[in-house]
Amino acid sequence: MRKTYSGPRNPGGAPSIRTVLGICVVLAATVAQPCLAEQSGDRTFRLLTFDVGNSGPRLGATRGSGERDIVDVHNAITYLYRSGASDLPAIPIDMRSLIEAGDVPTRAVRDLHDRITGVRTSGSFVEPGGDRRVFHPPTGVRYLPPVTNPSKILGLAGAYLRRAPDGTPGGYDDAPYPSLFFKSPTSLSGHNGEINLWGLLTRGVYEPEFAVVIGKTARAVPEADVMDYIMGYTLANDVSSRDLPMGSHSQQGGSMSKSVDTFTPLGPYITLKEDVPDPHNLEVYGTVNGVRHEWPIPNGNTSFLTFTIEETIAYLSERITLLPGDLVLLGVPQPSMFFAEGETMEVVIGNLGTLRSHVVSTPIPGHVPILPRMGADR
Repeated sequence: MRKTYSGPRNPGGAPSIRTVLGICVVLAATVAQPCLAEQSGDRTFRLLTFDVGNSGPRLGATRGSGERDIVDVHNAITYLYRSGASDLPAIPIDMRSLIEAGDVPTRAVRDLHDRITGVRTSGSFVEPGGDRRVFHPPTGVRYLPPVTNPSKILGLAGAYLRRAPDGTPGGYDDAPYPSLFFKSPTSLSGHNGEINLWGLLTRGVYEPEFAVVIGKTARAVPEADVMDYIMGYTLANDVSSRDLPMGSHSQQGGSMSKSVDTFTPLGPYITLKEDVPDPHNLEVYGTVNGVRHEWPIPNGNTSFLTFTIEETIAYLSERITLLPGDLVLLGVPQPSMFFAEGETMEVVIGNLGTLRSHVVSTPIPGHVPILPRMGADR
C-alpha cells in the first residue's frame, strides 16, 4: 500500500479538463457572454450553500474568493423563466442532491451562473428582491457547510510526512496504511461561523485540512479510477479538544473529542476538481487572530501527504462504501495550532478560498455538565 515518497506528486488517472468539460450541458445558444469587469479577482467557479434570514438552505454559485456576488441558483431559474426563457436546466434543490445527480446538472449550474450574470451585465436585469432575490452580496448571507447532510465524515490522522529539516524521517513516514477516524455530521459548521466550546473545555487544537467531496458511490475503486469518483474539494477545520472530560478506554479514539457540535467548520465553497489541476501541490496554512502559524517542520503542502488522494480513497472504498456528498478530510501537516475562547482562526489552502471561524464558549442554557463518576463501570 505505502509508496515511496519522492517529492511533489501528480494525481494519476485524472480525466483531462477537456474531457470533463465535454459532458457539460450545452446552453451556448442562449447564454450571454459574461462580463465580470465590475468585480475583480480570481474567476474560479464555486458552489456553496447559504441562508438568508433563517429561511433555510439555498443552493448558491459564485466566482472568485469572496469578492463577488452570490447567485441564488433556483431564484435565477425562476427569474429567467419569468423573462421568457424556455431552455432552463433542471437543478436539484440542495447540494447533496446535486452531487447525487452527477456531472451534467453540476456543470449546468455553472452555465446558469454565467448566464444570469451576463443578463445583469447587459443592463436588462431588474433585481426582484425579497424571497426571490437572485444576487446576494457575500457579506449579506450566512454561509452554511457546502454539504449540510453528508452520510459520513472520515478523517485521517498522521497523514503528512514529517521529515525534519535534516531529512530524518518522522513518526508517520513509514505508515503501512492510512489511519482513519469518524466525525459526526452534526459537528459541521459554516464559514464565518462559531466554534463553541460549550463551557466544557478551555482550549483545543485547530487543524487546517484539505477535504475531498465524493461525487458518486465508491466501492473498491482502483487507484487509477479514483478521480472519476471525486466531485471537488473544500476546506475543513478538524477541531480537536485537548481537555474535554471523556472516557479513557482504548476504543474511545478521537471521534468524541473531534465530534463536538461546531467542531468541523467546512467551506466556504466547493471548488470543482477540474479547477484544481494539481491537488498534490497546494500550500496549507492557518492563522490565529491574523497571525500566520508556521509549521515546526516545513511540510505545509499537500505534496507531503503520506498517501496520495488516489491511494487514500482506494483504501477507504475497499473497506467502507463512500456515498455522494461524503467528506474525506486528508489530515493536518502537524496538530500544533492551539486556540482559545475569543480568538478568530482561518484556514487557507491553495486556490480554495479562506475558511474563517470565531471561538466562543456559550453553555447550553439550563444544562448542568455531567461530572466524573467514581466507582466501577457497570
